Amino acid sequence: MIVLGIDPGSSGGIVLVESKLNVLPKIIFALRTPTVIIYGKKIIDTKKIAAELQKYKIDISIIEKVHAMPRQGVTSSFQFGRNFGGVESLSYLYAKRVDYVAPSVWKKAMGLGSSKKESLDLARLKFGESELWSIKSNDGIAEAALLTLFWLEKYMMS
Repeated sequence: MIVLGIDPGSSGGIVLVESKLNVLPKIIFALRTPTVIIYGKKIIDTKKIAAELQKYKIDISIIEKVHAMPRQGVTSSFQFGRNFGGVESLSYLYAKRVDYVAPSVWKKAMGLGSSKKESLDLARLKFGESELWSIKSNDGIAEAALLTLFWLEKYMMS
C-alpha cells in the first residue's frame, strides 16, 4: 500500500510511504512543498507536485485537516485556502481514496506538541536516521510522514 501524506501550506511537506504486511513502513518519496511566486503571492507549485505523484500508484492520501487561524488576515486566509485546495485537488486526482485528520487528533495520539523539533525527532525515531531529519525546514516533511504513520497504525495495523 502506498500512502500519500500531506502537511498543507507553503512551508509544509509531501511524502509517500510504502506499507507492506509485517514490514515497517518506509518513506519512498519526500518533498518540501514547492512554491512559485505569481502576482507577488507565494503559491504551491502544483505542477511540480503532480509530475512526481503521477509516477506512483497511490492507494490513499491523508491530508492534515486544517483551517484558518483566529486573527489571521483575510488575505492570508484566502492564500492558505488556495494552497489547501491545490493539494486537495491533487489528492483526488492521484489517489484512490482521500482522508483527513485534524492535527490535534494525530499529534495527541503520537504524543506531540506544537514544537517542530519534536516532529523531526519523532520522525527520526520512527523512520530511522536520515539526512531529512537534520534540516530544520523539513519539519513539514516530518509531519506529513508522521501523519501517514498515525493513519496506518490506527486504520491498517489495528
